[in-house]
This record gives sequence, C-alpha cells and structure tokens, in this order.
Amino acid sequence: MKNQQNSTEMEIPKQEQGITPTVQTIFSQTTVEDIINFIAQMKAQAILSWLEKKQISPQKILIIGIYLTGAKIANHLVKSSRVTVVDIYPHLKRFLDTAVSYKTSIYEIDSLETFDMIIDTTGLGGLSPDEMKHINTPQVFLAENPTSDGSDVRIKCADHTRDRLEYFKANHNGQIYTAGLNSKTSGTMTLTMDILRKSMSDALQEEGVLYTVASLDFYERILFQERDYEKFLMAIKKPALVVSSLEHVKCDQIINNNLNKIHSQIIDYPGNYCLEPVDGKK
Repeated sequence: MKNQQNSTEMEIPKQEQGITPTVQTIFSQTTVEDIINFIAQMKAQAILSWLEKKQISPQKILIIGIYLTGAKIANHLVKSSRVTVVDIYPHLKRFLDTAVSYKTSIYEIDSLETFDMIIDTTGLGGLSPDEMKHINTPQVFLAENPTSDGSDVRIKCADHTRDRLEYFKANHNGQIYTAGLNSKTSGTMTLTMDILRKSMSDALQEEGVLYTVASLDFYERILFQERDYEKFLMAIKKPALVVSSLEHVKCDQIINNNLNKIHSQIIDYPGNYCLEPVDGKK
C-alpha cells in the first residue's frame, strides 16, 4: 500500500513507561499496513511462481478489482507486461503504479480486444454473467477464491469461482486459494483482522502481560463510504499490537508467527477443486 503516497510516516515508540515504573507499554514495530502488504505480496508471489512453473509469459493482462490484492498483483506484473485494471471505484486508482491502465467498467473495453491473461480478484459478488460475456476468453484465467479454511456454509454458497472458471475454458485455468488461519474468507482484510486478533490473544498468554490491544478498526469504511484515500493510509500506519506488561514481550515475533501460518497457492482447474491445501500444509 506504499504506492503513490506522500503521507508523513508515523514514528512508533518501541516501549514506554506505563502508569507506574513497574508496568511497561510495548509497541510492535509491525503496522497494520505491513500486515496488509505481507498478505497481498504472498498472493502476488503465488501467481508469479505459478506463471514461472508453467513457463507462461503473458504480454497483455487484464485484472478485475483493485482492493487490495489486485493492486499488488498489477504493480508487479506491469514491470514486464501491459496491464489494464478495471474497478468501479475511481479513487482506488491511487493504489496503482502510474504505468497501469485503468478503467471503471468492463464495458469500457472493446469487445473485440483480447488479453493473454485475465485475473479476477473480486471474490464475493464480482463479475456478472453479462460482464463475462463481454470479455473474450484469454489464454490464462485466474480467479481468487473468496473462501478459506474457516468458511461457513453460507459463505461457500456465495462463492461463484467455479462458475467463472468453467465459463472461460482458458488453456490455463486456476484459482488463487489462501488459507492457514481458519478464516471466514481469503480476503486480505479478513486475514489482516484475524492476524490482529490472534496476535492479541497470543500476547495475552505471555507471562506478566496485563492486557493487549490490537489496531482493530473498520478500515474499509474509510475507503468505500468516506472514500478518503489519505485517511486510510494514515489509519493503517498504526502499530498492529500494543501490550501492557510487567515483562518485555516480543510483539513482532508474535505477529510473524501468525503471518507464517498463511499460505497462498494456485490450484489448477479443471482438476481438484477441493479447498484443502494441495501442498500438505495445515
């Protein structure tokens, strides 16, 4: 999320005295922004590794959806390809590298235009059948599966990833699947909130900890209701975890331990649509 921002960096203290000298307040140097970037980067790297393994080098790419994964993927791929991103929220364009072409609607794309690769990151909701009809079948089609290893039945029923994969029938079809935290969805913000909650709980188990606070907030409202890009960037610069304790606590190590539980991969389709990790990770 560090693209095109001029905001003043927030200085985070490592530690300070609490109410009395006996108690200390410890701040993680990891911010909410760092967690978001780590997860989005993991998803982008899964795509890059899959392309390398398949020996695919798309020259013309369409990505549907900016927030939050789409921007990270686009900013990587534009280094070697022509990238167009479609998103209905114009203010999110500020997350994109200036070399990325941006459109607000699928219908702004010429119906005769073809892309080597299309990546759909819209998850729940997303592309409608009419919008899919407007796009020519690419050589490669990837769709981010919005479900994860903790999704309930209602969320799974709202997942239309399979329909999109079956519609396009590209030479190479795959789903981006991210799991590891038993989260309700694979969305980057969902995973970020779970990292914060789990890290807060883990820190509380440390000897001498009085209480812990995580930077839990409804950040999406800032972007999609207030539509305030700068305010969003400032909000996510908060320390991810703050601990009140009698002993020193390694806040960043606790956060990293939870981040390392996440794994993202591309599962080929047709093939095994099972949502269990195919690499044996739990």
